[in-house]
Amino acid sequence: MKKILLLTASLIGIYLLHISMPEFTSTAAAKKSQLEVTPIGDMTTDRAAHQATLLGSGKVLITGGCAGNSCEKILSSVELYDPVSQTFQSLPSMSTPRASHAAAVLPDGRVLIAGGWTGTGYTKSAEIFDPETKQWKPAGAMSEATTTLIAITLKDTSVLMTGGGNTEIFDPSSNSFLPVAKTQEEYYLAALLENGSVLMIGGQGKNDNVLDEAAIFDPTTGKIRKTNAMNTPRVKHAAVLLNDGRIMIIGGSDKRAYQGRYTGTEFFDPKSKQFSRGPEMNFKRHKIRDAVVKMDSGKILIAGGATKPELFDPESGKITPIEGQLSGPQMFATATLLPDGNVLILGGYDERIRTTDTAWLVRTLK
Repeated sequence: MKKILLLTASLIGIYLLHISMPEFTSTAAAKKSQLEVTPIGDMTTDRAAHQATLLGSGKVLITGGCAGNSCEKILSSVELYDPVSQTFQSLPSMSTPRASHAAAVLPDGRVLIAGGWTGTGYTKSAEIFDPETKQWKPAGAMSEATTTLIAITLKDTSVLMTGGGNTEIFDPSSNSFLPVAKTQEEYYLAALLENGSVLMIGGQGKNDNVLDEAAIFDPTTGKIRKTNAMNTPRVKHAAVLLNDGRIMIIGGSDKRAYQGRYTGTEFFDPKSKQFSRGPEMNFKRHKIRDAVVKMDSGKILIAGGATKPELFDPESGKITPIEGQLSGPQMFATATLLPDGNVLILGGYDERIRTTDTAWLVRTLK
C-alpha cells in the first residue's frame, strides 16, 4: 500500500510540474537571448485589435481597437505614448469607432486611418490625424467597406489598402482612394517586397477554408497575379521583410482558430517565387499580425500570441525566448520599434478574450 501511495504521489507531482510549465516545442528555449520584456505602465484604456503608429517625433499614436467583455466595445478613443516620460496622454477621438483597421504614415507626417469594424458593421470611411494640431479630418472613403485591412506604403508614397478581397490605393495628394484590383480570395496579410511589389498571403475563403494561396500585386500595372502556394494554409499570421530580401511568415492558425494555432514559420524567396519551411517557434501563436517587428539588428521580435516573446536570429536560423513575460498570450496586441531601438508592446487579449491596458518594453539586457 505504501508503494502504491508513493507512486501515486510521484505521478501527481509529475503531472503538476507538467501543467505548470510553459508550452515549449523546441530545445532552443534553453538558450537565453539578450533581450528582456518588462511592464512599464498602463494605457488610458484596455485595447486589442488597435493600431500603434510611430510618429516623426518618436511618439506613438494609438488608435481604436476593442475593449470590455469579449471585446464587444469598439473604441474611437485615441492616445499618445511618450517614450521619454513613458506616459500616455489622451487625444481627440476619431469620428468613427474602429477595430482591426489600417494605419499608415503619409509623406508629410500625418497618419491615415481607414476601414475596420465599427461594432455594427464594416466601414469604408477614412480619416487623417495631424500630429501638429492633434486634430482629425475626414479623408475620401474607400469604394467598399472593409475590415482586417493592411496598409502598405508604396515606393511612390501612395498607400495600398488591401483586405477582404478588395485592393485600393490612397493618393495623399488628392486625399482619395482608387480601386485597382479585386480578388476572389480574401487575403489576410500583405508585405512589401524590395522591388516595390507586394506579396499577399493566406486568409480565409469560402466555407471558412483557410488558404495556402499567395499572390503578388504589381503597382506599375495594378494587377494581382497568383504565385506559388505556401507550405501551410494560414490565417491570422504575421509577415516581415528580412534584410536579405526574403519574407518571413510566422504562425497563424487553421480553421479551428485558437485550437489550431501554429508554431511553424516559412520563408518566401522573391527571386525563385518559392516558399520554404522555416524554424519552429517555441510557442503556438496566432492573431499576431501587428505584433512582429524587425529590430535594428535585423533580428525579428515575435511579441504577441503567447505569454513569452521570442527572437528570430537570421544568422543562426534559431528562435529563442527572451527574458521576462507578458501577463497573458495577448492576441491582437501591437509591437512598435522605437527610435532608441527598444520595442513597445501594447494591449491585446488573452485566451478568455479579456483585454488589457498594460504596456511593456523590450530592451537589451545590461
